[in-house]
Amino acid sequence: MTRTFHSLMSPAGRAALGRLAATLAFVCVLAPAASPEAAQGTPAGAQQAPTPDGYVPRGTKPGKGLAPGMKVTDLGKGGRTFRINLTKGDEVMSALTEFAEKYHIKNAHFTGLGALNQGLFGWADPERGLGQKKIELNQEAEVVSLVGSIETDAQGRTNVHAHGSVAYSDGSIHGGHWWEARVSIIAEIFVTEEEPAPEPAK
Repeated sequence: MTRTFHSLMSPAGRAALGRLAATLAFVCVLAPAASPEAAQGTPAGAQQAPTPDGYVPRGTKPGKGLAPGMKVTDLGKGGRTFRINLTKGDEVMSALTEFAEKYHIKNAHFTGLGALNQGLFGWADPERGLGQKKIELNQEAEVVSLVGSIETDAQGRTNVHAHGSVAYSDGSIHGGHWWEARVSIIAEIFVTEEEPAPEPAK
């Protein structure tokens, strides 16, 4: 071992080591870098299978510049959060309107869950311009989504805007814009109030 070490440290050994290092560096430069496909086990040079009809390709990103009418409003910091509990026979939209007026809610959003046995939803029909098509609920149903907003108009009147869906006993889903929703067992709604954003400096 000692003899081998000394032979490598001799002028001839150092020259041999230099030639070896140069050869390795040259080989590393010529060697192709591993592709992501190779790193994942896909054979090098293999093409990705085409996306079949009815599928969205992986890695698809939403387009930009496609919402020219977008407006952004700073609603400020989150304020108070309320939980509203309703019982059998209570009407959801009436309860939310009464709550907002009593607690002076001017800007808020809400989510909810529960069960209904009667209601009236709406489906917008912009092409015919005849208001909203009625979708009636006259059976037991579970609320699977309820989202909406509370705001006031220029005259200070409260406006509760809600959309949601319910599931029937067979698992089918129905819903739309909520006009009326009667609670059959219980319902629970969480309302989060937004503090108004500060006025911009003039």
